[in-house]
Amino acid sequence: MSTTTTTPKMDTQPPSSKAYLARMPLEVLTRITYFVRTPDLCNARLTCKWLESALFHFFAYEFFRKKQFMVYGPSLQVLVDISKHPSLSPYLKHVIIGADQILPPHRIHPGHDDKKSLNWHLAYADQQTLLASGRARDMLVEAFKNLPNLETVDLRDFHSSSRTRDGNATWSSYGYNTLLETTGVRHFTGQPRAGEEDYPTYLYALITHALAAAKARPEGIEVVIRENWAVRDHGFLVPTYLEPDFLPVLAGLKKLHLVLDINQATHGDVEIQYLLFKRFLAHTPNLTWLRINFRRQRSHYGEEEALLKWLASSLRPGTWSSPGLINADPSRLPPPVELDHLKRLDIGQVSVSANTLSRLFRKFSPTLKAISLRRVKIQQNSDQQTFDKDDDEQNPWIKFLRSLKKESLPHLRELNLSFLEAVVRSNTSGATLDYPVVGFVNPDEAEKQNGISATGYQNLQRMAQVIKDRTYTGLKLETFLSNPAADIATPSKHITGVRTHGHSDSDFESDFDSGDDDDGGSSDGDGSAADN
Repeated sequence: MSTTTTTPKMDTQPPSSKAYLARMPLEVLTRITYFVRTPDLCNARLTCKWLESALFHFFAYEFFRKKQFMVYGPSLQVLVDISKHPSLSPYLKHVIIGADQILPPHRIHPGHDDKKSLNWHLAYADQQTLLASGRARDMLVEAFKNLPNLETVDLRDFHSSSRTRDGNATWSSYGYNTLLETTGVRHFTGQPRAGEEDYPTYLYALITHALAAAKARPEGIEVVIRENWAVRDHGFLVPTYLEPDFLPVLAGLKKLHLVLDINQATHGDVEIQYLLFKRFLAHTPNLTWLRINFRRQRSHYGEEEALLKWLASSLRPGTWSSPGLINADPSRLPPPVELDHLKRLDIGQVSVSANTLSRLFRKFSPTLKAISLRRVKIQQNSDQQTFDKDDDEQNPWIKFLRSLKKESLPHLRELNLSFLEAVVRSNTSGATLDYPVVGFVNPDEAEKQNGISATGYQNLQRMAQVIKDRTYTGLKLETFLSNPAADIATPSKHITGVRTHGHSDSDFESDFDSGDDDDGGSSDGDGSAADN
């Protein structure tokens, strides 16, 4: 996307010989102002036109390149005003819509201050009216139309702590601090209650439909959610009558980050779970970075596994396809997407079999350069009757990571692994080998605690520090994939002999090294993901 930025012309009036700041080199001046707090920076810009003009580019880049708003009249109006500003609008490239939810007045406790109670009541009415009347969409359309360099729009449910200029301050949604001051209530961004889970879904649909109506062409749409909610499938509907406006937006996307949740109304019908998302994804052929997280604290193994199997499938000759996909009814199970330009794939907050992960990365191996797995739990079945928890060969993560070495991933340059888990269940005895923590050992810690070489620490039970997040690149990545057991620590692993209720033997795929490397383009007999 071409970028055009209009900077106000610097005031030509020569500064007074006594204006010491104005006589400084611009690089020194910007370095000085980098360390002052925001009010002091604004005061400095007010001292004279020359100084304001000299600092404008750095000020606009820091405060207007990326800005967060909420569905609240005064907040969205500021977004519209910025989009109309001839000097500021070119700087705004990343628009964030915060999931700040103003709850009904009976849900909050403003104390005995009648004025603050009234202010909260008015704010709640404002947000509800914006959503119900369509005015929120209209304001977003107007803003998106006017932003010439819009690159990314994201939806998030938190305030960023990266505002280092002002100490512990955060980059909050515009209007948040004013509401807090006038109502005395921190409006809702946290754990949703029953009936509130759909709010991010409404906002996601609001954003995408506004982009389509505005004929905007951002390169990225992101959903970044830290609490226990997500975007449900109905938020991905692209009505046929809106396709002329919608499809160009999706075709132009290079980055798509999502947090998904199933629709409770269709829970149990695995085939149509994520149906609208699959159709949505089919219209994004130019993606280079795809991130799929699932809702935290709610695992639907069958539905999640089925979606990832669909994503790992291909109808091209000589490739693997999930059983039943070739002859499936496309109205219920759409053909898989190919995503021929995908360079990075992130998967998170999911329980999945090692087979499915392997097939997923194998499919995109011709272009894939980076992989991220976060809060991923491998679930596996085994024909063994008993387990030896000190045998690393029984850890499904080690087997899977070795497969990345065996698989043809010629362009892989980065692998990020964090907060991993695993569980292996015996088909015959019901014994379970559980790895609640699959982490990475700090070699210095191993030497200090045990006096042994770093290559012997993977089975140590008492480690003071187990690193749960590690990124491998370059030669370190190649070395790690050759021998992942040398880096992996599983201090809390244990064996139980009681079969876990709620899972049959077919719920989890068979052990990873089951001859799957030679499956070619045929469908194996493991069946589709089971219902829970």
